[in-house]
Amino acid sequence: MMPAIESDNAAPTLPRANNIALALEILEQVARSRTGVSANDISRALSVPRATVYRVVNSLVQDEFLLRRPDLQGFILGARVVELAHLVTVPTQPSRRESVISDLRRTTGETIHVARFDDTRIRIVDEDPARPLSDSERVASEPGVSAIGHLLLAELPRRRAATLGRLPADEIDEIAAALAVRDYTQQIGLLAPDRACMAVAVREGDGTLIGAIALSTSVARISTAVRHLAALRQAAASLAESVPSR
Repeated sequence: MMPAIESDNAAPTLPRANNIALALEILEQVARSRTGVSANDISRALSVPRATVYRVVNSLVQDEFLLRRPDLQGFILGARVVELAHLVTVPTQPSRRESVISDLRRTTGETIHVARFDDTRIRIVDEDPARPLSDSERVASEPGVSAIGHLLLAELPRRRAATLGRLPADEIDEIAAALAVRDYTQQIGLLAPDRACMAVAVREGDGTLIGAIALSTSVARISTAVRHLAALRQAAASLAESVPSR
């Protein structure tokens, strides 16, 4: 049977100072054993006096970092360690979209937003953290005020687009005609008086519109921002390639 853990009134209730490293080593030893490990085993493995191990283990048990096995044959990891493990987020590789858009923002130096279309619903899936949309809710709910929304409206039947965009039918015709000529949409001052944006479509292989990449800039710079159209279109093509086929 495992020796009882002796109490030490002089010991701190939490392992501190040079005991922190020992506490971590003890936790590592326990974690390596699926069935638990005794204080004697820890003492031998770490070449640390048993009295020192007992003192630190006692603190770890009191604070629920370690738990005594029911048969008193050793220790297992406690609830606090499990809680800490759940708080740790394992770094993951960026998604294809994240990589593409990150590169686009870096190479253009512009504000870039990405939207997805679910039927007639607009969802902003990647808002530029450096300069968020001035009113993302309005972009999602009023297609008539953004270049992203104009892509969607140009894709819909005329009457349906006019109703959804809250625009006259002739304005829908103008948006669709401009898109057919330029292959991108543009709005100036509709969402915010000092801002303008342009958007290119993200389409599946069969031509189905599934999203948009938008470049937002000041009204004064929108004409020069056209130089980034090739980069926007290349990014849109890359995103389209990453969409699973239906």
